[in-house]
Amino acid sequence: MIILGINDVGHHNSAASIVIDGQLVASIEEERISRIKMDNAYPHQAIAEALAIAGITPEQVDVVALAGLSRWDQKPYVDTLFHYMAKVAKQEPDIKRFYWNQQPARITRLFKQRQKPAGVLAEKPTQTVEHHLAHAASAYYASPFTDERVGVISLDGVGDFSWGSVWLGEHGHLQPVEYLPYLNSIGLLYSAVTIYLGFKATRHEGKVLGLAAFGNPEPLLSRLLARTNQTDWANLFDAKLARIVLQFAKEVGQSALRELCEDLSQEDVAAGIQAYTEQLICNWIQEQARQLQFSKLALAGGVFANVKLNQRLLALPEIDNIYVHPNMGDGGLATGAAYEVYSRLQNGLLPKLQPHVYLGTDINRENALAALEKSGLAYSEPDNLSYRVAELLAAGKVVARAAGKMEYGPRALGNRTVMASCQDKNINQWLNEKFARTEFMPFAPVIIEEQAHAYFPDWQEDHVAARFMTLTYNASPIAQKNIPAAVHVDNTARPQVIRRVDNPAYYDIINDYYQLTGVASVINTSFNMHEEPIVRTAEEAIQAFQAAQLDALILDGFLIEQAR
Repeated sequence: MIILGINDVGHHNSAASIVIDGQLVASIEEERISRIKMDNAYPHQAIAEALAIAGITPEQVDVVALAGLSRWDQKPYVDTLFHYMAKVAKQEPDIKRFYWNQQPARITRLFKQRQKPAGVLAEKPTQTVEHHLAHAASAYYASPFTDERVGVISLDGVGDFSWGSVWLGEHGHLQPVEYLPYLNSIGLLYSAVTIYLGFKATRHEGKVLGLAAFGNPEPLLSRLLARTNQTDWANLFDAKLARIVLQFAKEVGQSALRELCEDLSQEDVAAGIQAYTEQLICNWIQEQARQLQFSKLALAGGVFANVKLNQRLLALPEIDNIYVHPNMGDGGLATGAAYEVYSRLQNGLLPKLQPHVYLGTDINRENALAALEKSGLAYSEPDNLSYRVAELLAAGKVVARAAGKMEYGPRALGNRTVMASCQDKNINQWLNEKFARTEFMPFAPVIIEEQAHAYFPDWQEDHVAARFMTLTYNASPIAQKNIPAAVHVDNTARPQVIRRVDNPAYYDIINDYYQLTGVASVINTSFNMHEEPIVRTAEEAIQAFQAAQLDALILDGFLIEQAR
């Protein structure tokens, strides 16, 4: 059975995924083709590309799965939101005005029709999957927790008028436990702080996370906790915090946030919101684990892009292991919708670990050679490519790699990657300048699995989340000495732990570098210019390589070296 999953609800990260007989075989976000970061346009191009990657035609698709409910099916969630809004409006005049101003739209929005895919796909049977169920399905069905009772949690900014949900995964089915009303969204509160600090919401929360390590969390943390009802997550925020969340990007919300933060440094504000996020979510998940009696966690939603939070969750005494869906944001909704519809039609789907994320457009020998010939660049085809690249890295060169299928999700994990030595701390500043980026957290390292425990003592072989760079670990003295450029001021790093079975050509580069230098890790950052999506094609890789003036580029089995 072939399911086409589509995320098209107009928030961000529209995407298409193909699930065949319960297995994810292709997925791509519209942004990678349109070159518009976080593109929310209808994913016509992504649908066509996903079908091509999977090697199927539209006629072969059995069912189309749409992430997000239809407008009419959203009505109960909208009604819940407005009832909650009416309650807090008694304390906040701005919320009261918003409540009455939105009443006409509350009715008229119900009659908006969902856009259909083009051509023969428009005639295919279609099912919708609620936003947080799609997140939960992406986490549960792609997890390694096949025969276990799993706590499945989604948390993000907002989707289908909720900001989170709790599910129990057992025997290939998801059982709903709780939905969280959107005016209590810690995710949107974090985004409001992101804007307050001068960054872009939904894009730059990672900058806030990096900045947090430089500040004192206590002042803002205590102010936020004073306005939080930690014992009732259905009524978590007081009226002022609800006002921030309701209009987090507008003056109404930002003015309320200024009242809380105006006497604090940027570092202290970042530290405060990060500590608040970690403390509340960890305490709440601990309680969920006790009540529902689970020790395994499957996680999705944009809040779980927060790698420090994920480290804290893995360390909870009630939790044995976590799985974070590699495309935890809305780009993963197409996958979750496809999984959920397949499960419905087949009366369940046992979880099976998605072994890798190389599910996108392919750079192969043929298209790499065509792009090289068109570019006029000199290139070679070394007999031992991995060793030659290791030599370049050992000599302090910066090497990009664009080969094989593009990664699924926001992390570059070897196939659209820029590599550099971790031994010189100055490499972070150099790379930030080359790619016109501003980061407070150092670039992430990739490390061969055989040496992961020596560098990160808390890492264990069953920590599959580390294969996808979705959590941080405390660095050992060896890591502090050998890879200082990858260790943050709080002594953490966000590694990709690589096994040879997952990506042999990439693994061999790191292993050869280890044999040459005694250091088992290099910098791994995404291959893209600032505010651009990760490169997709061979032509885009060459353009980014030239724009950034890097030292070398691997394009499939070819190597371009530039004298700088």
